[in-house]
Amino acid sequence: MQEKVLIVDDQENNRLVIEDILRKLKYEIKSAASGEEALTILKNWIPDLILMDQMMPGLSGIETTAKIKAQGTFNHIPIVMVTAKNEVDTLSAAFEAGAVDYIIKPVERITLTARARSAIRTKQAFDQIKALTEDLKAQKRELSKFTHMVSHDLKSPVASAASLFDFFLLRLEEDYPHVMKDLGLEELLLRIPEALTKMLKFIDTMLNYASAGKIIGETKPVFMNEVLKEVILNFDHLVQDGIVTIDQDPSMPKVSCDPIKMRQVWQNLINNAIKHRGEQNAVSIELGWKEENEAFHFWVQDDGPGIEPEDQKKIFEPFLRMSDVEGSGIGLATVHQIIIAHRGNIWVDPEYQRGARFIFRLPSQ
Repeated sequence: MQEKVLIVDDQENNRLVIEDILRKLKYEIKSAASGEEALTILKNWIPDLILMDQMMPGLSGIETTAKIKAQGTFNHIPIVMVTAKNEVDTLSAAFEAGAVDYIIKPVERITLTARARSAIRTKQAFDQIKALTEDLKAQKRELSKFTHMVSHDLKSPVASAASLFDFFLLRLEEDYPHVMKDLGLEELLLRIPEALTKMLKFIDTMLNYASAGKIIGETKPVFMNEVLKEVILNFDHLVQDGIVTIDQDPSMPKVSCDPIKMRQVWQNLINNAIKHRGEQNAVSIELGWKEENEAFHFWVQDDGPGIEPEDQKKIFEPFLRMSDVEGSGIGLATVHQIIIAHRGNIWVDPEYQRGARFIFRLPSQ
């Protein structure tokens, strides 16, 4: 498939220079003379890479980038800023808006070719991960292949890159201390390990989701209060800071389950209530249970803003995010996978009106 590139620059000469270089790579190319024109093109055309001029009349490159990234369709489309040397100080704002890299004008053929290929390869890697994850829902036989690919082909190189960059920073401080005294450059350098750490966390989350349907270890009878004890301790610092209060029913029953996976269920549900509390401090969370029709019904309820009725049925879908709260979008999908693997079910209580209540059912026999 031919890769697509969108060039956004108000200067025609700049657009022609970049087009001339990229056409030799056999890319399909479209150009826009303004941020407004770029947004119009993107309504009907999704590129694999966007090269964005930083300074333009009307919408600037940074403003255009922010508007593009605000649309969920373009979350994984890499945007590379094309900037003059005297504009480098504003790159921090560009990265905050969603840009992933930058090129200095005048554009050099080797630099542009390398950055374009790298950005497109990264985008294609994310596309592959998403496609594989969606396929997991219908084809569990692909689970092991997916897990192996993520752990070896993605996690190991990223971890190695993080270690190498730490060594690079150490040598830079020792051999070129004046470089690290440049506050603007230091901030850019420190963003790299932060980005690598986020990617490692994302891969770990993906691995958790991929393996959620497989019960690791044997199931055994355990008191649910014992499972919850360690989970609640993990939130103790948030309790101390006045962010959350957690009230637990002390009479919870003994259940046959994988205690490690069940801890993850409670952890994700409590964390979800805290993340989506809105401006409320402290959010009040109650953990309860009842026995009904030869099954245990457990719940996590809060007094936060709640969940819209139209979102309640699709909230367990992977990569679905109901708000701007930062997250992977698969925490609740992982919970759903684990509960299903325990021959149970989970849903949002549509009758609860004082916040949100998640109920999961497990067999009592």
